[in-house]
Amino acid sequence: MRRPIVVVTGIVILLILVLFSMTYTVSFHEVGIKSRFGQTTEDSVIRDAGLHFRLPFFADSVTLLDTRLKIHQSPLEMLQTEDGQQIVVKAYLLWQIDAEESGPLNFYRAFGSTDAAKNTIDGQFRDALSALSAYSFDSLTGETNELAKAEQSVLVRLDSLKESGIVPVSVGINRLLLPPKTTTAVLQRMQARRDTLAEQRKAKGMADAEAIRAEAKAKHDKIMAFAAQRAEDIRAEGEIQAASYLQQMGQEEDLAIFLAWLDAVKTSLSENTTLILESDVAPWHLLNLDSDTGENSIPAPAKDKQPK
Repeated sequence: MRRPIVVVTGIVILLILVLFSMTYTVSFHEVGIKSRFGQTTEDSVIRDAGLHFRLPFFADSVTLLDTRLKIHQSPLEMLQTEDGQQIVVKAYLLWQIDAEESGPLNFYRAFGSTDAAKNTIDGQFRDALSALSAYSFDSLTGETNELAKAEQSVLVRLDSLKESGIVPVSVGINRLLLPPKTTTAVLQRMQARRDTLAEQRKAKGMADAEAIRAEAKAKHDKIMAFAAQRAEDIRAEGEIQAASYLQQMGQEEDLAIFLAWLDAVKTSLSENTTLILESDVAPWHLLNLDSDTGENSIPAPAKDKQPK
């Protein structure tokens, strides 16, 4: 009884193994390559997702290729820029298997698997990074850098991978460093450049200040000369007018003396002043309402107090 059960169980297991070896599944993000006795043709590419059948055991073998985007990171690479600077670069590459036409088949024939393609991609990617040597250090850094253009030039150098069914999608520089010695030299050069610019600005500021001072002095001298000339003209005009007044005063001597007395009193009392004087002395006799008046009705000081 046991022997038939063992035989039947063995047959069932064998059938399960045969059926399992005759089926395979392709996901929506995969492409299958079915080779028959190690040989592939254009019909070997399986793009339809789902369950598929094949010949059992070693007759047909199926390799599944993932067509999604993959990222490859380069190690730190030492490069020399166009202006002779040593830089350390780390970059990444986004790539995928070409799922169109014969791309998957070319990839399978060139590499066999994704893992086997990594060494080739790494070597060509590191070689392509040498395109950065065509750019100066300043053009790779700063606000107005050409880093995007440099990344595109690296991507162009990877076009040869398309022949092997690999599509380079984009390249990015995620680290760009200077070696320690180079960093020190660059900082010193930047400091010297800043010092030079500072000296230039300082010299220009001093020259501008000197020009402003010279212009201000010229205007000052011009204004002072004009003011002096104008004052001289006014003084001359005043002297002419004063001469006519003096001539008129000469005709009325008593009136002239009286006006002079008034000016003296006005000037003396223009500030807070305390005077203790005799009120019959000129010109203070004008403050004495009892002063004698002459024939011309002008108050006169006492005769014995008149100035001689």
